[in-house]
Order: sequence, then C-alpha cells, then structure tokens
Amino acid sequence: MGSKDQQNGKVGSDEKPEKFRRSSCPPTMASENLITVRRQPFTQTSFDELHLNTDQTPVNRLGKIKENIYCSKKRSWKILTSYIPFIKTIRYYKLREYLMVDFLAGLTVGILHIPQALGFGQLTSVKIENGLYTSLWPILIYMIFGTSPHVSMGTSAVICILTATVVDRQGEMFQSLRPDLINKTIAGNYSSIDDLPEYLDYKESIAMSVTLFCGLMMIAMGFLKLGFITAYLSESFFAAFTSGAAVHIFTSQVTPMLGINVPRHSGVFKIVKNYKGIFEHITEVNFTALICAVITMVVILIVKDCINERFKHKIVIPIPIELIVVIVGTLAAYFGEFNKNFGVDIVGSIPNSIPAPVLPPVDEAPDFLVDCFILAILIFANTIAMAKICAKKHNYEVDDSQEMIAYGMCNFLSCFLKCFPSSVAPPRSMVSSAMNTKTVLNGLVTSVLILMIILFISPLFAALPKAILAAIIAVALKGLFVQISIGYKYWKVSKYDFVIWLSTFLAVVFLDIDVGLGVGVGVSLISVVFQTQFASGYRVGRSKDGVFVEHKKYNDSQETLGVKVFRYNSSLYFANAEIFRSQVYGKTVNPRKLLKLLKKKEKKVAKTQKDGVYNNEFRRDSVITRELNNYITTTPGGDPVKSPAYDSVQNRLNNAEIGMSTFSGMDNPGFSIPEEMSSNSYTRKQNGFNNNTQSRMGRRHSSLDSTFLDDEEDPDDGGEVVTDAKLRSLRKTHHVIIDCSAINYLDVSGANVLSHMFVEYGHVNITMFLAGCSATMRDAMKHAGVYDKIPLENVFVELSDALAVAKTHKIIPLPSSGLGDFSDDEAAEDCYVTNL
Repeated sequence: MGSKDQQNGKVGSDEKPEKFRRSSCPPTMASENLITVRRQPFTQTSFDELHLNTDQTPVNRLGKIKENIYCSKKRSWKILTSYIPFIKTIRYYKLREYLMVDFLAGLTVGILHIPQALGFGQLTSVKIENGLYTSLWPILIYMIFGTSPHVSMGTSAVICILTATVVDRQGEMFQSLRPDLINKTIAGNYSSIDDLPEYLDYKESIAMSVTLFCGLMMIAMGFLKLGFITAYLSESFFAAFTSGAAVHIFTSQVTPMLGINVPRHSGVFKIVKNYKGIFEHITEVNFTALICAVITMVVILIVKDCINERFKHKIVIPIPIELIVVIVGTLAAYFGEFNKNFGVDIVGSIPNSIPAPVLPPVDEAPDFLVDCFILAILIFANTIAMAKICAKKHNYEVDDSQEMIAYGMCNFLSCFLKCFPSSVAPPRSMVSSAMNTKTVLNGLVTSVLILMIILFISPLFAALPKAILAAIIAVALKGLFVQISIGYKYWKVSKYDFVIWLSTFLAVVFLDIDVGLGVGVGVSLISVVFQTQFASGYRVGRSKDGVFVEHKKYNDSQETLGVKVFRYNSSLYFANAEIFRSQVYGKTVNPRKLLKLLKKKEKKVAKTQKDGVYNNEFRRDSVITRELNNYITTTPGGDPVKSPAYDSVQNRLNNAEIGMSTFSGMDNPGFSIPEEMSSNSYTRKQNGFNNNTQSRMGRRHSSLDSTFLDDEEDPDDGGEVVTDAKLRSLRKTHHVIIDCSAINYLDVSGANVLSHMFVEYGHVNITMFLAGCSATMRDAMKHAGVYDKIPLENVFVELSDALAVAKTHKIIPLPSSGLGDFSDDEAAEDCYVTNL
C-alpha cells in the first residue's frame, strides 16, 4: 500500500504531476476496451462485389399504388376515424377512468378562457363578444377533428395582434371611403370611432373573412400533406417574431391602461407613430384607470409567481387569478361608478345571445390573402409545436396532417359564427397537461361553461374597466419579453441564428409585423444557402491514437508524408462548388499554381542552358587568368617575370573542370526518379519514360536545380516570392484524398468540379482519391459521367482505405518533354458559355 498522498493522487515536490487520461467509455478489461481493425483496403467497387445485396427487387410504384386501392370494413373504419377522431374517442372512452379528470380539466381551462376571451377580443380590435365566441366554437370543432386532448383552441395573443393589424389596415381604408363616420361618431357622443357600431360591424366582417381564408388554406395544406412547410422557419425566427409581436401587443394596451384615446396607426413604423401619439396625449392620463391597471398587474404577478408557480406541485388547480381580478374589478367599477365619476372606459353592454350564422364578405379578400397565408402558417406552427410537447410528455402521437385539417376546420366553420382566427394558447394547454387530461371530451365541459357565461353572465361584465383587461394582456406577455434575452444565446451558439433573430426582431418592431415576418423568412432562407455555400473544410490528420482529427487543431495530429486529406462538411452543389475547389486547393496543393511555377522554371532552365557554353568559357578564362597572375612578378624595370611554378599551375588549371557544376541524386523530389520506378518498366511507360528519357532527365534536372538559387518575385502573383524550397514543398505531395463522408448531396456542378479537379491534379502527377462517398453521391457521379475521368479504383470505402493505399506510393516524376498547358476542353470545363 502506498502513502495517503499517493492514494489521493498527490506527488512529491520533485515529481511532475502525471496527466491522467479521461476515457469517454466505461472502464472495462484492457483486452475488451481496444479497437483493432485489420483488413485489406477496399475500393468501393471491390467492396460492393463482395458485400452488396444484389437480390433487391426494384420498387414498382404503380403496382404499389394498385395494391393500396381497395375497400374493406377495416380500411373504411380506419379512414373514417383518421379524419374524424372523435368517433374513435367515443368508441373507446373509459367512463369511470376518464370522466372526472376530463370534467375538472375542462372546467379549469374554461375558467382561464373567460378573462382571455374578453381581453383578446379587445386586442383584436373588434367587439368584446367576438372573443367569447372564439372561445366557444373552435373548442367544439376541435373536439371532433383534433387528436390532442391537451390542445386548448381559442384566443391567442400573437394571432390576435396579427388579425388586428389586418383589421385596422382595412378599417383605415373604410374610413377614407366613408368620411361621414366621423360625423356619426360626434353625433352619437362616442369617445372614438372605434366605439361606433357601424365601424365595429365592418371590422368584425373583415375578421370573419380572414378566418374563412385561413381555415381554407389550412384544410388544403392538410390534405396535401404540407405540414413540413414550417420546417423552413427556425427557432430563432419564431423567438424573435413572437417577442417583436409582444412589443406591439403591449403598445396596443398602453392607451387603455393610461385611460387615453389615441388613434391607432398601421403600416411601416406604426410603433413609432403610436408612441408619438401617446406622448402627445400624456397629459390626459386618467389616473383611476392607471391605478386599476397597476393594481391588476401587481396582484396577478404576485399570485402567479409566488403562489401558482412556487407551489404548483402541491395545488391541484392553479388559482384563477385573472378571473378573480375581473370579478373584483367589475364589482368595484359597478359600485364605484368608475365610468360616471372618473371617466374610466368600460367594456359596455355585451349581448347575451348566440348570433345566427352569416356569410363573411369576400369582396375585399385580395387585399389580405397574403396575411391569411401568414396567419395560417403561424397558427399551425404554434399549435402543432404545443401539441407535440404535450404528446411527448404523455407518450402519444399526433398526426401533423390531421392536426392541420383540424385547425383549418376550427377556423373555417367558426368564421360563420362571428369568430376571429383561433389558435392554441400555451398557458391553457400547459394547465390541461398538468391536470393529465385524458381525452378531447374535456373541451365539451369548457364549451358548456363559456356558453353559460355568454347566455347568463356576460351582461354583468358591462362595468368592467378596459384598463383591467389591458393589464391582464400585458402581464400575459411576460414570458415573451423575458424571451428577448435569448438573443445572447444565439450569438454564442451560431452567428447565423443571431442574424435571423436580430433582423426579424428589429423588422417586426420597427417596420410592421407582416413586413418583419417576411424579412425573417427571407433571412432564414438566405442563411440556409450561406451555411452550405460558405461551409468550411479542413485538412485531416491522425492523432497518436489513430483517430482522424482536424490537422493542427490537436497537438499530436500528424499527416502521412506525401498525402493531403481534405474533409468537407456540407453538400456539394452549384452554389458552393467553386468555393469547395478553392478550399481544397488552398489547404492542400493548388495544381494550377504548381504547373505555373514548373513552367516558369522550365523557361528559366532553357534560357540558362542556351547561354551555358558562353558563360562557362568566360568563367573558365577569368579564373585561369586570376590564378596565374599570382605567379607573375615585376622587375624594377617593369618587365613581367614568371615564377618557376607558373608552368605547372597552368597545366593543372587547363586540365581541370573549372566552372562546371556537377549534381548527383537531386534533393528535389519533384524531379527525381525513385529506385523502384527505374526498375519498373510499366510505370516508366505509363508516365512517358524510358532509359534515354531518364538520362536526359538527369541532365535536365541538374540545370533546373541550379536555376532558382536566388529568390525571384512573381509579378503575376502579386509579388509572391518563388523559391526552390516552395517548389520542393509543393512537389512533396503525391496524393490528395477528398473525404466525402460528410457530403450528403451532390449535383451536376459538384460532380463536374470533382472531375475537373482530378484532371488538373493529373497535370502535375498528383493522384486524387475519393473516400466515404454515400450511395446517393456515387449514383449521382455515375450519371454525371464522373467515372469517365476518375477511375473506379480511386474511389474507396473509407478514408482509412484510401490512406492505406496512398501512403505506399511515391512521387511520380514529371515528363522529360515540355510541360503541357490545359487543353481547350479542360479549360472550358463543359461550361454552357461555349455553346452560346
């Protein structure tokens, strides 16, 4: 046993602390915890010949369609219950087990509906009772067509403010066509035109039309299985859009909370115009309304955060503080006569009847069809996201297409009953989920409660101050305002996500909600292109443990001598094909640049060899003269006198090879012939060599190697210095391997780039391998004619196979004759311009 310090992993002062290796896998026996693979390297062709399943029969799609066209009782029942799930719910309903849970859940959710229905009716810029209707009919309709027992259809803040945007915009156009409305407002002693019944009826009709077309669009997309369309909208987009919409929602409620009347603005920069109007009328604040709003907000926040949230595991049903505030506020305003004594705006009379169905007007539909499509997408995206959260928690599945049909039916059918667009409200759905609701029949209890409110209790809310409803809506936005802080997370995780979030948020807040949504969608789609177009690749090395890693990012990463491996982490298609080629050339070897340097050196050699005879003779004469002058003296009379050693020195210098350079072996691997290649007649033949060529190459190499002894600037490359060391470095690479394991898509442009890269590398005797190509990528290369230029023997199963073959090869010498330029076809690269 060691000492206590040794047991604790401590070391003495003279010992260096040992760096222990942390393993990512659980500890096992040493022999069981090793990865050992020993096999021969496989090309993709040889691997397929051994292992590919050739017994697969091609899919006959027409035959498959014919097989699915049949009718039976079981199939009819399945189709019927898939489109009307309510039948299955009734058929398999467990009365004793489900009834009480569904009743309590429906009652609780219904209580939450009441204040939100009143408040969101005001938010939508229509009549208050429209909010009650929207909390009644969509719930009943979803109960028939929906599949999630926890989704609570009805009013939703974001959808209401979007609808209000359309309603107010059309309302302004209506005012411009009907200038007499102002006179009617004054004559009727209304506080503003928004209280004029005729104007409210028009805005109600617009909201109904919007609901109609939203429903039709969602039904069509549901039958066409277009639910995937929401996948193009990122989480950062939704976070920014909802937070930006929250700013507009809060702004719309500032005026009722302050008790002032300010005309609503629409269009670009409407938020600036609205706040400008608020500050212009700030001296007209009704302090009674302001006090009601502040007390409401404080009470709701205290109860929600300090009681409901803190003790949510101990209380069965959360305290319905909004409903309590509405009741108390109504009683206080009624007995205190707030409207008469303090001029506080109140809800006013609410009809206690169910309106007869009416047809929404469609003559103005072309003005807001785009808004309807946006609303349809947002309704589906928000509601299906909430449904999937609840489905995951309670372990059941939801059908996206059927859910879209259900949401469409909720809006399509309810539009005839004076409802505005309905969607999910997350707080209500989360309460339903927390109460473990069993089936969609809980919506029946909620609907009955709302119906009773409309028929018997709604007239009692006439004295309710609008400031209290505005305060309820403002408090409900707390989560959306807190969500703004998530922008920092997007900055840390992904700059693309942050750009989407920031651009969407700013556009929604300062331009308008619909404009911001378009900006956000556009930036989201552009970011997808940018992420693939400017995806980065990197050189791959191998760690000491044999793991392929990003070279130079890890201290122990090493590359195989003469082999460069490049990995690209994106699809390869028309938008990034040239960027891919530039990255490969920049991180491995650029064959165009290498060919250019070699041709320059060849020209320099030719010039040197042309002037070689004259230079050698001149150097020889000058050296001999300089050497012999050392053996000549001058007499006092000025006559030259040769020393006794003069003749012997002259004979020695005349017989010497003065000024001639002799080279052996050549240090430049780019111009040397390996020993095995000199004995391999096939290799020499394939590369244009024979014995005479080899002797000529030896003489040519001597001259080449003595050419660039001094640094020489290349004016064509921006003054880049061309040296022998740089040329040797480039010529040390004999193989470039493209790791295609992360490339999941290849188009014609990407396939052509691979072919042309192979040809360009071939000009400087560098071989290009492909490794890890997926089946779809290989199929694309086959049909694009890539294998006409890249041999199948150059395509390997995995990177390790390609590396195992490449490292056994050596540098292939360049041909002895002049280096050829790219041909016209090679330079054109099958470009369409040549066909114009």
